[in-house]
Amino acid sequence: MHDISPPSTASAAPAATFGRRLDAEWARLRISRRALQVVRTWAGPGTQPFDRMLRSVTDLDDIVSATRAGGAPGEGEDAVLIRLVDLARHHELAGRIVVQRLLPGLIAGSVRYRDFEGRTDTSEIVVAAAWMAVRRYDTATRRRHVAATLVSDAIFQAFRRPLRRRSATEIPRSPHHFLRDADDTRGPHAFLELADVVRTARLAGVDDDHLELIRHLVRTGSPGVTAAECAVTPRTIRNRRDRAVDSIREALAAA
Repeated sequence: MHDISPPSTASAAPAATFGRRLDAEWARLRISRRALQVVRTWAGPGTQPFDRMLRSVTDLDDIVSATRAGGAPGEGEDAVLIRLVDLARHHELAGRIVVQRLLPGLIAGSVRYRDFEGRTDTSEIVVAAAWMAVRRYDTATRRRHVAATLVSDAIFQAFRRPLRRRSATEIPRSPHHFLRDADDTRGPHAFLELADVVRTARLAGVDDDHLELIRHLVRTGSPGVTAAECAVTPRTIRNRRDRAVDSIREALAAA
C-alpha cells in the first residue's frame, strides 16, 4: 500500500490556513513523479477511456476533472468515482484524489456548523471525516450520486453523529433559560432535522432522484431557481417535489 497520508488535523488552524495547506499539498502532489507512476499502475488491461487516461496521466487534476464529467461519453462521473473509491481501500493516493473532488462540497457543507461547534474552523473536521466516509463507502449498493452521498456521509460523521452523542449528556436547564433564548434562531436546527429526514429516507429505500431533488431545492431555496438550473418549468419541479415528499412520507411512516 502506497503511503499518501491524509492531511493532519492535529492543530486547530484557521480555515484559511488549512485551505492553503491543502492547496500547497495538492499543487505538489498533482504533478509528483512518484504519484503519477503509482496512478498509472491502476489502469486495467482493457481500452476503457478511464484506463487510457490513467496510463498516460501527467496531472492528477485530469482525474479530478474526470470525476466531474466522466472519463468519456458513456462513462459517467459516478462510475469514475466508484473506481477511485474501490482503489482507495488499498491506495491512500486514490482517497486523496476523491477528497480533492469533494472539497468544495465539504467546505460549503461545514460552514453552517461553525457557530454550532463554537469554533471558526470546521473544514479540518469535515475533511478528516471524508477520509472515513470514502473508506466505508459501499460501492456495491450505492452507485448513484456518489459525490453528493459522500459529502453527506462526511457531514453526518463530522457533525451530526457527535450531536446525537451530545444529547445523552445534555445539562438540565430551567424554563427561564429557554424563554430567554427563544428568539435566538442562529442554530441550524431546521437543517439538522431535514438532513436527518433525508438520511433516514435514503436508508428506507427512497429513490435517489427524489432525495437529490430535495437537496437541490434546499441549496437553491426556490423551485424557480431549481427549474432554471435543470432546464425545466417551475411547475415540473413543483410536481416532482410533491412526488418526492409523498415518497419520503410513505417511507418514514413504514420505517
